[in-house]
Amino acid sequence: MACNFAFVLIAACALMASTISAAPSKTAIKPRNQELREAIEEYRVRFDDLHKEKDQFLQFARTGLWATIRRMNEEVLVDLGETRNIVEYGFDDVRLEISLLIVEGNHNEQCLLDLVYEIVAEKVQLGEEISRCSAGTTDTKDALPESFYEFLNLLQRLSNSIAETPLYTFVSQNSVTDPERHLEFLQESFEETDRAWNEEALPLMQFELDAMEYNRPLIVADNAECLQEIEDRQQAFEDAIRQRIPSCL
Repeated sequence: MACNFAFVLIAACALMASTISAAPSKTAIKPRNQELREAIEEYRVRFDDLHKEKDQFLQFARTGLWATIRRMNEEVLVDLGETRNIVEYGFDDVRLEISLLIVEGNHNEQCLLDLVYEIVAEKVQLGEEISRCSAGTTDTKDALPESFYEFLNLLQRLSNSIAETPLYTFVSQNSVTDPERHLEFLQESFEETDRAWNEEALPLMQFELDAMEYNRPLIVADNAECLQEIEDRQQAFEDAIRQRIPSCL
């Protein structure tokens, strides 16, 4: 009886031992599919963070570009406004002198009126010259950031695609037959994307911003030079009119 009990006890212990050894371990190696899912989720978050970071970078570039263009426009408009005022009101004194002489009634009225007509015609021509300066400056200003805008739009499309990179990898990689290669591809894609932005896109963007800032005062100066010629012409014409007034007396 004791022998039978001992045999049963030994058999029960053996069965329990085999059951325990067959139980799943908490440290058991995870299936490849589970590893892949976790890795893809990790890279999805990392690519999404990278996308947000580059979006902020592009917003900074746009802000810098807009600030430069706005400052340039303001400086150009100030110069245009000053020249316009000179053309609009610069002849007022000489026209007043001519008007007073006409009112006196003892001078060659037609001669004096002809001087007034010449002043009016000259003002029209000077106004056209102001428009020419403005148009030339506008063309230069618009052409300068054109390539920059194209570059920004390209980078924006690339930035938008960054967040979708983990999903796109399923097109080029076979996660069923070679999950290890899929993971390697994700890592390589992330590292290359980050490197390309930091080592290629960012320096190019900074170069474009520096070029805009470098060219801004040059464009403003060219516009000012064009307008200065108009102001000089206005002053020379006014002086010529004054010199001709005595011939009408």
